[in-house]
Order: sequence, then C-alpha cells, then structure tokens
Amino acid sequence: MLHMEETEKLLYRLTEWEQEQAAGRITQREFRSALEALPRDLRPLDWYGIEAPAPGGREDTALPEFDEKSFILSGDDVCVRKHDTRDATPPHSHNFYELIAVLDGTARNTMENREVELGRGQLFLLCPKAVHGISCSPDAVVLNVLIRASFFRASFPAVFGVGGVQEGLFSPPGAPGRCMLFDMGEDEETRALFLLLARESLSSRPNRRAAVNGALALLFSFLLDHGEMVEKESPKKYEAEMQEILSYLSACCADATLAGAAEQLHFSTRHIARILRETGQKSFNTLLREARVAAARRLLEETSLTVEEVAQAAGFSEGGYFIRVFRRETGTTPALYRAQYQQNHKI
Repeated sequence: MLHMEETEKLLYRLTEWEQEQAAGRITQREFRSALEALPRDLRPLDWYGIEAPAPGGREDTALPEFDEKSFILSGDDVCVRKHDTRDATPPHSHNFYELIAVLDGTARNTMENREVELGRGQLFLLCPKAVHGISCSPDAVVLNVLIRASFFRASFPAVFGVGGVQEGLFSPPGAPGRCMLFDMGEDEETRALFLLLARESLSSRPNRRAAVNGALALLFSFLLDHGEMVEKESPKKYEAEMQEILSYLSACCADATLAGAAEQLHFSTRHIARILRETGQKSFNTLLREARVAAARRLLEETSLTVEEVAQAAGFSEGGYFIRVFRRETGTTPALYRAQYQQNHKI
C-alpha cells in the first residue's frame, strides 16, 4: 500500500512539473534534472523519451502507424507510460492494443473526426489499426498501457473473445471503430491495479514482467465483472443534475466529498462521474478545489479572518497547502489578494 501511495504522488508530481515547464516556469533542462533526481526505482525517464530506444520502422507520413517494437521493449509484453499533459498526440494508428486510463482530470480521444470525452475513472481500450488522437486537460493524470498484440490474443481470448465475438462488442455508441469504453467511477481496486502497473513498469526486479502481466490479467477480469460499459448521452439530459452538484459544492465546500454528494443528492458516485463527463465538466476533485478557492476569496474579501482561519473555513487541510493552491489558481497569494482587494475598494 505504501508503494501505491508513493506511485500516486509521483504521477501527480509529474503532471505539475509538465505544466510548470509548459508555462515556462522551469526549463526543459530543469524538467529533466528533476526526473533524474528521483529515486532510481521511481525515475520515469523513458516515459519522456530519455534513455529510451530510438523509434524505428516508422515512416514520416500524414497518418503514422506506430510499431510495438518502438515502445515495448524486447522481452516485455506490456509498456506502461504516463501521458505527457503537454502533448496532444495527433491522429495515428498502431499494431498493438492500447488501454487509456484516466486517473484524474479529463482526456479527449478523437476517432474518425468524432470526440470521446474521458473522465476520472474511465478506461478506453483500443484495438490495433484503430485511428485516434488524444489530448489531456492540464490537471490530468492519464496512463497509457500498450499491450503486444500477440500477447493480448494469446492471454485474453476468454476475457474479450478476440476473434470469437461480433465486432460490435468493440463499438459502443459514440465511439466508432474497434474500442471499448468502461466507467469504473471511484473504484479503489481498479485504481490500485493501475498504480501497481505504473510502479512495476519502473522497477528493475527480475520478476517485473510476471508482476505486470499478472496485474493486467487481474485488471481485465475485474473490468468484465464490475466495469460499466458507457453509452454516450445528450449533455442536456444532465443539465439540472449538474446544477445540483455545483450548488452542493458551493454550499458545502468545506467538508464536501464525492460520497457526501452522492448521499445528499441521492446519486451513486458512478452516476456523478457520468454527469460530469457528459456535460463536459472537470473532475469532481477539480470542481471541489475551485469551489474552495472561490469560498476563500469571499472570506478574504468580506472577513478579517487570518489566512490560516480562511484555509480551515474553506476546507483546506493546512495553510501551506492552501497558499500553494490559491497562488496556482489566482496567480497571487491570499495575503496579497486581500491587500489588493482592499486597496481597490478603499477599505
């Protein structure tokens, strides 16, 4: 469990560094130095093309097809990478299976000029030859699991019936082509399996390959037992329910939780995830953070509470974390925000 928490923190830290570099606050050299300073068993250099084998066997065409040899190391069956939030991958195809897992934020998968919006807890399985492109929100934590085609077909015929079921199984509404879209909501077991895959992909242990393959087999079995196949709905269908969620966050941001929202609004957590996805919203955690920052701004403007007291009243765990989040969201510190507000309004 400790390793899983460590891996989860690493994924969020990488997203922060990607956005710092994209905004010009750190250089590419500093970004690389930060990666190289990580402990050896948590150093994802190859995720960013550092010390990775040079891609080969690909032609520079308008619509490239990526070869598994360029990504999956010889002797391995699976490659796990964090998707770089700075990059929007243009349309392409590949000769391997790809499982896209959104652990936080959102990802937009484009297939044949149609877009499939993926939210927190959603998984998208693409078969070989499917043409797609992908981009992520700045706060996204997305894992790409690349699976050698021969290994997939040999290992999981009973799971997905490859070659034995109608092709329609891979084509839910709203997602043309050979693909499957699952919604696992806030299921902690699924999340833990993806964190295990990420952790083992960074490991150099002799049994790393067996651990990765075993976790993948368990994940696929779990998906078919507990995963929900997603069908796209009209965004207007959820407008009223979305407003209920936003009202809840505004009124209860100090101690709001996903489980609390589900209980108060009489929704399941999975249904809330679907509402957010279908209405094009951010993740629940992102909306909650924004609601807390908005509440903090009001308290700074209207009360004489200290910064620490404002943090507590708005629902932040401690002052230092509140200051960091507030600066990231508003571009200034709470103290400077209050001073500027008072100056502008001659208070």
